[in-house]
Amino acid sequence: MKKSLLVTITILAGLTIAGCSDSTVASSTAGKITEDDFYEAMKETVGTSMLQQLIIEDVLTDLYGDVVTDEVVDKQYTTEETAMGGADAFENIMLQQGYTPDNYKDTIRLNLLIEEAVKDKTKLSEEEIKAAYDAYTPAVTAAHILVEDEETAKDLITQLNDGADFAELATENSADTASAANGGEVTFSSGEMVAEFEEAAFALKEGEITTEPVATEYGYHIIKMIEKPEKGTLEEETDTIEDQLLTTKLADSAYIQEVISGIMQDANIIIEDKDLSTAMDTYLVTEEESATEESATEESAVEESAAE
Repeated sequence: MKKSLLVTITILAGLTIAGCSDSTVASSTAGKITEDDFYEAMKETVGTSMLQQLIIEDVLTDLYGDVVTDEVVDKQYTTEETAMGGADAFENIMLQQGYTPDNYKDTIRLNLLIEEAVKDKTKLSEEEIKAAYDAYTPAVTAAHILVEDEETAKDLITQLNDGADFAELATENSADTASAANGGEVTFSSGEMVAEFEEAAFALKEGEITTEPVATEYGYHIIKMIEKPEKGTLEEETDTIEDQLLTTKLADSAYIQEVISGIMQDANIIIEDKDLSTAMDTYLVTEEESATEESATEESAVEESAAE
């Protein structure tokens, strides 16, 4: 039920641009399609985005590849696979979205590289940390049972009132299979779950269960508060606060663009192929250059309007 925070750059890792050659890729009664033909077609359609992705990944790997290793990528892949119900279910989901296990791992790798870049380039001020601490609520551990209809939810609440075990009911009935395997338990901080769920959960004391089903976009929940720790001092909570602030920045596409742009501008990128020369313009055009271009466009528009 957690809201997704991770921002993903579009990956075209499943495609590989071949070198120029007269070797035949395919043939029909209409003739042959050579590797050269294939390369030119791919270059025209996906060449710019492909080159952009390859350059970004190469530069970030050079900087952070010692942290984002194959082992780290494989561990993240396994974590997501487990959360999605196992290998078969996960592969079906990937297939529906056009991924194979290999190019999905490429997606994971790039996201982890971007995460390391943001961590490295983000300097949090004392003011930011203090403001976030003031608004901070410690992570809690709750358990929930998610069902499709309100009637079923009310029936389960009746069973709980009659002494049924919450974890057993969650395992047997919850549509949230990821948490059901753990008796319905989820650990979360403020802002990580949908609003209706959080409001109901944070209103509970340890050991309490919601007396009415909680409706969200996912269905109907019965929630039990398991652990609700007290807020620590600023010093005690600083690491957690910094992690939350970084997570927020990783959800901000404009901020990620700013970080990656700064790294790319220091990478001495030279694109020899004129047809692909604009591939990195999004990241290499500085704010001053962008402002100059916008100003020139506005002046041109004013001049055209005056001429009319």
